[in-house]
Formats: sequence, structure tokens, C-alpha cells
Amino acid sequence: MAKIAFFQNRLGRTDGVSLEVDKWRRVLTERLGHEVVYCAGNPDVPGHCLPELFASHPVTWRILRNASVAFTDYATPAELEAEIYMHADLIEQRLLDFIASERPDVLVPNNLCSGGFQPAAAVAFHRVIRRTGLPAIVHSHDFYYEDSGEVSATGHVAHSLYERYFPPILPRVQHVVINRIAQRWLAEHKALAATVVPNVFDFEQPAWTQDDYNADLRTMIGVSEDDLVILQATRILDRKGIELAIDMVAQLQQPGRRRTLAGAALVGGGRFREDSRIVLVCAGIVETIGISGGYWPALQARAQRLGVDLLHIGKLVGHSCGRGADGEKIYSLWDTYAHADLVTYPSQWEGWGNQFIEAVFARLPVVVFEYPVWQTDLAPHGFQVISLGDQVKRETTDGLCELPAGRMASAVDEVVSVLTNPDRREAMVAHNAEIGRREFSMAALEGLVRVLLRGAHLPEKL
Repeated sequence: MAKIAFFQNRLGRTDGVSLEVDKWRRVLTERLGHEVVYCAGNPDVPGHCLPELFASHPVTWRILRNASVAFTDYATPAELEAEIYMHADLIEQRLLDFIASERPDVLVPNNLCSGGFQPAAAVAFHRVIRRTGLPAIVHSHDFYYEDSGEVSATGHVAHSLYERYFPPILPRVQHVVINRIAQRWLAEHKALAATVVPNVFDFEQPAWTQDDYNADLRTMIGVSEDDLVILQATRILDRKGIELAIDMVAQLQQPGRRRTLAGAALVGGGRFREDSRIVLVCAGIVETIGISGGYWPALQARAQRLGVDLLHIGKLVGHSCGRGADGEKIYSLWDTYAHADLVTYPSQWEGWGNQFIEAVFARLPVVVFEYPVWQTDLAPHGFQVISLGDQVKRETTDGLCELPAGRMASAVDEVVSVLTNPDRREAMVAHNAEIGRREFSMAALEGLVRVLLRGAHLPEKL
């Protein structure tokens, strides 16, 4: 049995990295019989807390903002560089202390050596991997160079660190990426071979349904059984394109389309009526890492201008159900799918597509903007979706994006057709579920993880 240590700036949340780490943990422990330990920056997760890994740590946050967003808090670039290396010294020692205590056999940093937010952590991991000689599986979900709008090197200090340390080029390091675009980029720009391990899902688990625990979710958020619930399950940050979901709901509310929707059966148990609301429910956290912080207010302003019922329930939704710090009831992300009629996935950039595959498992129709990785890694499998196309206009008065003229209207007509035609809806979601079960299951992940562990050349005694 081997001990595998996972590292991340935060774990146990509803973001894609946290969810994927949990799936790897299950495969490693439940299917392969290994031991897993966590080391993350947030204290509210089982495992070791290393605060400097957390983006909200004051020094980490200052470095993050000045290296990847805007250079504002240092007199010279040399001061930023000095603090990065001082912070790396501290993180390195704490990582070495953790390794000495836990004695892991394999190190698995997740997104700490690729995304660009944590230059000090990337330097520290480079040193630790080199000094200990431990095999590492560097799992890169996002990269600093990607056209996500989140990371932009503010000067030569950040740029040179990104080029040198993201990801580490060292012996005994295996590189894992989650899409073919990243695999090709690493080969062309870093001369590195990388294994594509797509995000997966447990298609063997019981279906998500309205049950005794989540039955009151609609009541808690002020939505009735006769209201049409459209779920945006992602985090709330610029690249998620949530403004397109707002535009979609605005057109869905037009009188002619509302008349066509009349009588449609809804997941809540009721039917769409003349006075039914169409509610866009955002279940993810409002993210502030690497962005201006103005995205959510801009979304609220657009929704208000267009008369869209926009509801954020992120404080009620967690990685799993339970109770919050104040004793309030917390629902799992999966509970929100059980109460949704439709899922929107309008991201302009995703490393893969966690919330898409969750919607596939939930047997819900999905509205998708065809972002680059969708086109290269998901669309070829033949999923049936309601498409928003792959082009947006950004010259808008509110700084958000919108679709070219006429494109949204055709997508909204498709939404109405799917929601009012039960046979078409069932055929679509059943087709997608079968593809998901065949291509993106936990069994598929198990096979890939087995190969990676063999590549780590662990001692025979393990």
C-alpha cells in the first residue's frame, strides 16, 4: 500500500479541482487500497493545513494580485521578486515538515504548479520535489497561458517565474492535464509529455432525487413547484459567461414563448402557468481570485435591467450536506440538480467541464457555449446539447459579453422545444447519460491512475 499526498490551495469546496481530488481519493482508497492524505491552505478540510497555500493568506494574496492581475503594492519589481522567494522559503520548509511527518510515497500537487496564481508555492514545490527525490504526479487543471482572462503576468518577474516553474521540469515527475489542448501546448512549448486524464463522474451512484433532506430546498430559496428553475452550477467568475444565461432567460420570458411553455411539466412537480416565474439559480461561490471583483455586481445589474429573476444560493450550498458555522442547513451541490429543469453552461473557457458532466448524470438538458475544450474533448463524443455557438461580442455597454444577433433566439427556441416535448427531452438526456457512463466513469479513471502509479516506480514492498 502506498501513501499518496494531495496538495491544493483549498479543498473540500464545490470547485472543479476539489471535486476531482475527491474522485481520485475514492479511486485510490476504495478501488486500489492505498492511503490518501491532504495538505491544503484551508483549515476546514480533513488533513494538514498549510495556511500559506490558501489564496486568502495575506502574503499569498498580495503576491497573487501583483503578479497575475495588477502591479500596485511594491515599489519595484525586485521587491515583489524578493517577497516571492521569501514566501517560497517558508512554504518549502513547511512542506518538508509535512513530508517528514506523513512520509508519503507520491506527491500530487493540484494546480499549484500550473495556474499562475501561486508563484511562491510553485517555487517551493520545485525545490521539494528536487530535494526529496519523491515521485510526483503534477496535476494541472489550468495553465497561466490560457485565454481564461484570469491570469496575466504583470511584468518580467511573474513571466520568468511562470516560464521556469509552471510546471516543474524535473526527473520523476509525471505530468497530468485534463484536456488535449494543454497536452499539445506542453509538448510544443516545454517539450513535455503529459497524460490526459479527463474529469470523470461516479455514474454508478444512486440518482439524485428530491428526498427527505432536500425536499424543502425550493421553499428555502423562495421558489414554488410551478416555477421553472434554470441552474447555473458553476462558480461565479468572469470566464463562466453567466451573462449569456441571463440573456437566455430574458428571451425565454417573452410573452410568446411563455404561452408556448404553458402547461409544461416541471421538476418541482407542478406545471408552468401564466404567473410562473423563470428563475436563474446560481449555486456556486462568488469567486474573487485573479479577477476584478466586479463581475457579480455587473451580472446583477444586467439581470435587473432585463427583468431577469437572478438568485444566488451559494451560501446554502456546500461540497456535501450538513450544517454551516451558524447552524444553518447546507445542501450539497447535487441537491440543486434535483430541483432544476435545465442547466446552463455558457463558459467561454473551461479546462474541461465538471458541471456539464454533472448535468449529464442528473439527466438534465444542457445549454452550452462551445468553448475550445468542449470542441476538442467533449463534442467529439456526440453529446446532444442546446448550443449557444462559439462566438461572442464583447463591445457592450456593461463590459459583459453577448451573442451575435439572432444566435440567442434560435437557442431559446430550442430550449422551449425541449421543455415542452417530454419524448425529445428524455431521448436527449438518456443519450448523454449513456455516453457519460461509457467514457467518463470512475472505472475509466481507475485505469488511468493505475498506469500513473506504475510510472512512479514505487518500491515493490508497496
